[in-house]
Amino acid sequence: MAYLFIIDPIDSLNQSKDSSLFLMKECIRRNIETHFCAINDFSINEGILNVQSNKIINFKEKINYESSHPHKGNFFKKIFIRKDPPFDDDYLNLTYFLDIAVEKGVDVINNPSSIRKHNEKLSILNFKEIISPTIVTSNSHDVINFLNEHKKIVLKPINSMGGNGIFVIAKNDQNLKSILETVTAKNKKVIMAQKYIPDIIKGDKRIIIIKGDPLPYSLIRIPGNDDFRANLAKGGRGVSKKLTSQDMKIVDFIRPFLIENKLDFVGIDVIGKYLTEINVTSPTCLVEIAKQTNFDCAKFIIDTI
Repeated sequence: MAYLFIIDPIDSLNQSKDSSLFLMKECIRRNIETHFCAINDFSINEGILNVQSNKIINFKEKINYESSHPHKGNFFKKIFIRKDPPFDDDYLNLTYFLDIAVEKGVDVINNPSSIRKHNEKLSILNFKEIISPTIVTSNSHDVINFLNEHKKIVLKPINSMGGNGIFVIAKNDQNLKSILETVTAKNKKVIMAQKYIPDIIKGDKRIIIIKGDPLPYSLIRIPGNDDFRANLAKGGRGVSKKLTSQDMKIVDFIRPFLIENKLDFVGIDVIGKYLTEINVTSPTCLVEIAKQTNFDCAKFIIDTI
């Protein structure tokens, strides 16, 4: 039995914090043959999917692995898509490649066609009952009208991550037109605008859901004093807490959607009572939750999957 993890360059990952490496270590502990590859290491030859992958030997002071070798896609029992966004042409092509693996009976997590269909920002639009007022547009006038209505809003790029390119704008901000020219590329690029949620000062909550069942703990990412963004990559502080009844209401509300669409490993973001994002590519925060709670996140995930 062999598992494959599709990741960013392995030497760029922090062994003490990275969630993908955390899961790979658990696989090695179980004596599962564990491989990794990059997003462009796939090819198709006469309809057969092939991949150049590296086999992990062990995790010590550094990650030890063999040189890459070719394998057929169905050599692997499970393939984990753990490449970080942006969801660009290379990422799109990866999902088409992995459709072939699915056809051959390989369990790909998450299902590639589902990743293709469900943008991490836009997928929340399926749940208007539990999201903050939201518009998606490339038209600056739409955003200005939305701002006039809601007084303070958040602007988000559609295909980014880690808090990159996010702005908070209040009515009468003198930088408004300049910001809109930049983020919409002068009305040519689609963005998301949402009503500002004041509860962000209490933190942005990450909840990991595996096959419809959440980890019992979330990680609340609390913004620093010099930035409204709570992302750990932007200086936010992570505090793990047990899920609340309000958290479970949100999980229960979206569970049928996740199961139906074979989104087996997601990380949802929640601010206050609102769902703000459904991360379907490479959900993180596993290491932080495990360290603070002693709950074995990796065991739970590999057991469930």
